[in-house]
Amino acid sequence: MAIKQGPPKLELGQRIELEYSRGTVRFLGAVPPTKGEWIGVEWDTEERGKHSGEHNGTQYFTCKIPGTGSFTRPSPNIKVGQTLLEVLKERYVDEELTAEDLYLGETNVKVDVYDFDRIKKKNSQLHLMQVVGLANTNVSTAADFEETQKACPEIQDLDLSSTLIATWQDLADIVAPLSKLTVLRISRDRFHPLTVQPSFEYAFKNIRCLAMNRVNMLEPSLPNLEILQFGFNLLTELGKSDESTPVADQKIKGFAKLEDLHLEGNKLMDWNQILRLSRLPKLKSLDLSENRIANVIGPQDPEDFKHLESLRINDNDLKEWSSIDQLGHYTSLKSLWIQNNPIMTQTAEDTTADTSGKPDVRTITIARMAHITQLNGTEILTKNRIDAELYYLKNAALSTVGFEPAAIQAFHPRFEQLCELHGRPDTSDERRKATSDLLKDRLLNITFVTKDKVDGPVKTSVQRGVLGSMTVRNVKNLVQKLLRVPAMRQELLFMAEDPVYAGVMHKVFLKDDLRMLSHYDIEDGTEVIVLNKTK
Repeated sequence: MAIKQGPPKLELGQRIELEYSRGTVRFLGAVPPTKGEWIGVEWDTEERGKHSGEHNGTQYFTCKIPGTGSFTRPSPNIKVGQTLLEVLKERYVDEELTAEDLYLGETNVKVDVYDFDRIKKKNSQLHLMQVVGLANTNVSTAADFEETQKACPEIQDLDLSSTLIATWQDLADIVAPLSKLTVLRISRDRFHPLTVQPSFEYAFKNIRCLAMNRVNMLEPSLPNLEILQFGFNLLTELGKSDESTPVADQKIKGFAKLEDLHLEGNKLMDWNQILRLSRLPKLKSLDLSENRIANVIGPQDPEDFKHLESLRINDNDLKEWSSIDQLGHYTSLKSLWIQNNPIMTQTAEDTTADTSGKPDVRTITIARMAHITQLNGTEILTKNRIDAELYYLKNAALSTVGFEPAAIQAFHPRFEQLCELHGRPDTSDERRKATSDLLKDRLLNITFVTKDKVDGPVKTSVQRGVLGSMTVRNVKNLVQKLLRVPAMRQELLFMAEDPVYAGVMHKVFLKDDLRMLSHYDIEDGTEVIVLNKTK
């Protein structure tokens, strides 16, 4: 007769699993007026939580993320941790393993497998395995060092995400025997906060890639780390700072080989915190997407981010063009992703806005940043840059007529540099008057039609009122939205009567993207033909 198993003995801080949910024991004891023992658990996910550790006005424990706590009774259904080798043998060597239970490497996906017996035999050879996936298992502690070293000496890539490991020391003990381990994944694990700087000797010395998203800690010393993923950890600062020293001067040291750092999905607001990373000697790529950064500060020293080539700062809170100007001072920066910031989506009046009333933010960004070669994943061609700089220079000059040089420099830091490259724009009274005449609010009713060829049948058409002051570039963007023809593929033209031969029509091509419609003497009621250049 099988012996009935009782509830496991638990300790504060211990990691447990109950009904496929993982959590950390935060409280053990009575909760009046009820009788008996209760277990207070801070769950890894909000879905399982019911409160933040309080009951009837009494706070029994606290949760790092509000609403992730609950009480549960001791039960045999509560599962506690196992050693690495115990879980490895259960997953890969278990003689009762069936095809329905087979997992493939770090994918943690159960699959049906052809020739199951051969695959099972191969997976059971732990001493040959190089890639091991143990995510969502109950690994919590290390087995004997020599036993582990002998059982699985070839492991190079180990996934321990969402397990029951509770401390960095436990993790260090688990991986220490794995001398060939270079890729470690510990995302969604919940480690106890470190109270002192850890010393793990050689446990992590060979790690080159570490994935630790949603872990909530960034502490261990990893001398050979090249890639670090540390997203969604609720960070507001990068480690403790000394109040007596400016934050930006408190540089983060170590990580001598780190090239690629992911800090997306945190709560970083202060660029001074980011400047703490600026002396990482080999940092080339930095992901700050989905934070709360509102302002960028340029380099404080020529050595700041000296090798940074790629920056993602999507989904932040940048509101001012001055932040784009400051990014332009990081001269090694070549690739920039900056979508979904207020400055990229604003529709308010802007001093460098196109005369149609909406700023061409891509053009302005390119013109303000002399060194980038890729913006939001799209390559910036030489022609794109020249067009952007000419467009920006013209608008900057017209919007600052009469300003003192210092004021112009404050609004447009690249103005003098662009004048040297392209010549100083003509802002004389005659030129401005002519421009003003062209910018009259004269609404033109234009019919845009798509055709495969000029004399072919109309495929689609739409009529819109547009200002004669709109540039061809913005007309193309409008057509793209209305008729779904990509702006880069459009060839625009209209038929006009020949000024010499009455009754003879000729084609007028809208070739110059920077020209206004009025430049082409286009009239109210004109039909503009849109050709797709790929056809």
